[in-house]
Amino acid sequence: MGGIQLDSLIQYLQKAFPIYPDETTADARLAVEQFGIKNNRVQVLSDPVQEWSQGDILNTIPFLDFTEDGKLSNIKAPGMIITSTCDLDRKETIVLCPCFPLEKFKPLKAYTEISKNNVFEFFFIGNGLTGGEWVVDISRPMTLLRSRLLKRIKDGDITRLHSLTRVGWYLFITKFSMKYFRPDDSSTLYERQHL
Repeated sequence: MGGIQLDSLIQYLQKAFPIYPDETTADARLAVEQFGIKNNRVQVLSDPVQEWSQGDILNTIPFLDFTEDGKLSNIKAPGMIITSTCDLDRKETIVLCPCFPLEKFKPLKAYTEISKNNVFEFFFIGNGLTGGEWVVDISRPMTLLRSRLLKRIKDGDITRLHSLTRVGWYLFITKFSMKYFRPDDSSTLYERQHL
């Protein structure tokens, strides 16, 4: 697993947390480097940790999708567990998002920004899975019954491929927060204040 570019991660963190002035770039780099880097890359994925956890990537999961004419379709892709680790053993459902090879997104205008983690909808995880560079589409969550997922894991139909490293998990929760907890635009905020 090759990880993600350290420089891209630092640039993303500066955008995600703009309260830090530019001169703290060295401090942000030092903080990230404490987690360990190799060849100027930060490792986001690792072999699976002992217990299943948020951010684990499972091999092929059937995800529901819709065609352009509104018909239900099925795509198979690796899936990342989005559900919090503490809820995995007590909630009836598990939320997953599909993982795709980065090259699938070449037609998008923002393609070059995906690998820098600058596109809200995508969490770039770098090399892993079956080779090549991979992206989690966090804008396409799907819920599965925990009991069914556990049975498929127990039967060997689904396996855990990777877990997130500590820095990978921090990056994931940052990406997830940026996607789903951004502030409203100023006109919506104004309206909310005057309801």
